[in-house]
Amino acid sequence: MALFLYIFAVKIIGGKTMKLYRYLMAAVVMAAVLSGCRTRVDPYTPRDNQRPNNQNNQPSTPDPETDPTLKENTTWRIEYAGRKVVEGVNTEEIRVNNVPGNQLYLVSVINKANYSTYGGDLLAFMKNELQNNSEYVYQGAPEIIQFGRFRHGTWYAFIIGLDANKKLTGEYAYTKFTVEEEEPSEAYLRWLGEWTVSDGHLSYDIKISQEEANQVYRLDGWEVRSGDPDGWEQMNMEYLETDFEPSDGRMYFVSQYITTYEDDALDGAEVDELFLGVIDYDGIMEEMGLYIVPDEGIDLAYTQIEGEDKVTIRPCDITVKVGNDTFEGKFYSMQYVYQEVKSGYWHYYNQDSVSFFDNAGGARTITMVRTKGETSAARSIVKRSGKAHLTGEDKPLRGKVYQPREGRVVKGIKL
Repeated sequence: MALFLYIFAVKIIGGKTMKLYRYLMAAVVMAAVLSGCRTRVDPYTPRDNQRPNNQNNQPSTPDPETDPTLKENTTWRIEYAGRKVVEGVNTEEIRVNNVPGNQLYLVSVINKANYSTYGGDLLAFMKNELQNNSEYVYQGAPEIIQFGRFRHGTWYAFIIGLDANKKLTGEYAYTKFTVEEEEPSEAYLRWLGEWTVSDGHLSYDIKISQEEANQVYRLDGWEVRSGDPDGWEQMNMEYLETDFEPSDGRMYFVSQYITTYEDDALDGAEVDELFLGVIDYDGIMEEMGLYIVPDEGIDLAYTQIEGEDKVTIRPCDITVKVGNDTFEGKFYSMQYVYQEVKSGYWHYYNQDSVSFFDNAGGARTITMVRTKGETSAARSIVKRSGKAHLTGEDKPLRGKVYQPREGRVVKGIKL
């Protein structure tokens, strides 16, 4: 069954800005996307929880006239039932019991680092869940809910009571549980190590290390070139998270939010940094050129083994409705970009990048050649302009309800 992701594509316009960055701003269109890879929503969007403009984790100001009285319901039951296999995919099972048949409620699952951002203000947490994470409302019990894979560490699962108008009642129940990291499989370990990535035009030396066994890698070195090329912005203060897919043993590059920081070159303007896919629109009904697809959680490319120490990176197919036309093809490139939070302007960090096609539309082969063997797990903190990327158990994580491929839907952000 076809999977449609509702997103926006943003036209990339040529021209110079500060630090030789290139504007991506202009035609913003609604688009429907069908990926030829394993397109799905990242079940965690872990770094999204660090966005200042998406976080409402501030202490609540009590209002006795409108705020409900908090009361733990010791009758309601919520428990973590462990990892289950659904449709051949590992999921996490949460079970709810002893909730009356007419009772509405939310189920929220977050890790310790996420809940700690509320400073113990349970009411603020419940308000935030109702405002931002209320897409799944349940009624009565028993209820068995499958979530996407949790990373290792301490987690909390909440039942949050709602009245008939879906307002907070103040009643809640919760459980705390621990997820252990799995032993890495041989297939997962295959991608660890140091590699040289090249499209025959540019090359990067990357390092792939363990972030979560059998699930996620950390990739350092993308858009980092040897020497100090003129006009090149070395992206050596950030890293990517790539996915391991047990069913085919491949590593997948996924579009993702990186961080938010103040850019000195833009007079301290706040910007969101992301890693996104780019298409080269060549239709006749809209302006031709490069368009960015700014949705997160979309598969952009995957690794394909060609030999013992040689791998190619292949782009995912994508169908994008651009204005009154439809683009069908593969991603042109995947690279770091940023958006000014206040103005909405988009920029490249580097106009050129390793890409799947040349300027004339000819296909390039991106190779990945191993230079060193496996590397150990990397759980450090890296920074750009004072903004930290947290890894390991320090990263705020959220559980997302598992959906099969044909049911996963994303909505883009209107610019």
